[in-house]
Amino acid sequence: MKKILLATILVTSSLLAQGSEVETLAVEKCGSCHLIGPITKEKLNNMSAPPSWALAKKVNTAYPDRADAIAFIVDYTMSPSEDKMLFSHKTKERFGVMPSQKDMISKDELRAVAKYIIDN
Repeated sequence: MKKILLATILVTSSLLAQGSEVETLAVEKCGSCHLIGPITKEKLNNMSAPPSWALAKKVNTAYPDRADAIAFIVDYTMSPSEDKMLFSHKTKERFGVMPSQKDMISKDELRAVAKYIIDN
């Protein structure tokens, strides 16, 4: 019984640590534009992209399959274009097309962040 309890605690701790690492990565790589992490008045005033919750809603609506949603975020983030944008014309006018993040984040990191955005 003690071994099962210990194994459960270790697995849970490992998952929580991974989750916090991904959250930190999301905040560092995407947070300032997409309002991930603590939202401050300064962040709101300088918002330069749709917030992550709006992004998740649009992507989940357009791509109900989780794997397709993650693949879309990875593809769009690495090679953005106006044709791929899911937001309305008004949103496109306000924020423009996202700059490519090819040299800013690896695909593995981006997949982890995409999962975090979709799930949160």
